[in-house]
Amino acid sequence: MVAAKTIDKNELITNKLITLIETGVKPWAKPWHTAQYQNFLTSHIYRGINPLLCQIDLILNNWEHPFFLSYQQAKAQGWFVKKGSKATWIRWGGVYAAEVEDPQTKETKKEYRNGCRWFSVFNIACLDDTKSDRKIAERLETFSPKKSEDFNAIPEVEAFINSLQLARHFGGPIACYIPSSDTIRMPKPSDFNSVEGFYSTYLHEIVHRTGHSSRCDRPLDNPKGSTGYAFEELIADLGSAFLCNHFGINYSLENHTSYLNSWLQVLSSDKTAFLKAAQKANEAFNYLIGETAVNESE
Repeated sequence: MVAAKTIDKNELITNKLITLIETGVKPWAKPWHTAQYQNFLTSHIYRGINPLLCQIDLILNNWEHPFFLSYQQAKAQGWFVKKGSKATWIRWGGVYAAEVEDPQTKETKKEYRNGCRWFSVFNIACLDDTKSDRKIAERLETFSPKKSEDFNAIPEVEAFINSLQLARHFGGPIACYIPSSDTIRMPKPSDFNSVEGFYSTYLHEIVHRTGHSSRCDRPLDNPKGSTGYAFEELIADLGSAFLCNHFGINYSLENHTSYLNSWLQVLSSDKTAFLKAAQKANEAFNYLIGETAVNESE
């Protein structure tokens, strides 16, 4: 039963994603909001794949705000879900302790396992507050979105990048990671339309760098145009989105329209490909954040 539910979620998310990509939209690469995706009441910032899952539904439904909460949380406020509204599914995953019996000694011991659960949440656009004294609009006023100015370096991101001690070269028209020399090549910051575009592209290449055999060890020798190449690009795009979300960067990636058909091919042939790529991207994110001193507790 659990496996069947997982497959249903994979198909649900992938079908939504394909719908967006077929219209030329990459939901993880659109600067729709200056506020981060989060729980509307607790202000808990969504991490990992969850901001992307929320953004897919936000774009498809033309919702205005990136704020969500559970059915029970809404009910406790006197807010009700509007008829016909559909939930957004987000994931919780992590390590948990389980008590298991040793088959030989019959002794009970603690065993750590990886687990994942799905939770349904609703965007605030799906809620009706007319019968409650607590108004959604009043809560919205408490949020103050971050603003960014073009070409002003972001100190926190610069500190993160410098801590990696990576080999890099600025200049020229190409952004790429070269595995053979473990080097990142980037155009000059002034060549980008915005500071967000610069950092999102830079972080994209930094995620590629985690694929080196000395780090997360992913295949980096796939020929351009192959499924493996497109899959690695998807990992880097998602990883960049995770990092931008972590640092609060409101970003727009450079156009990668040449990859869209390859991504469609990957997603259409394997309904779990998006979540597989997200898992690899999250591994890269955890490796990078764990390697630096800018980590924050969840």
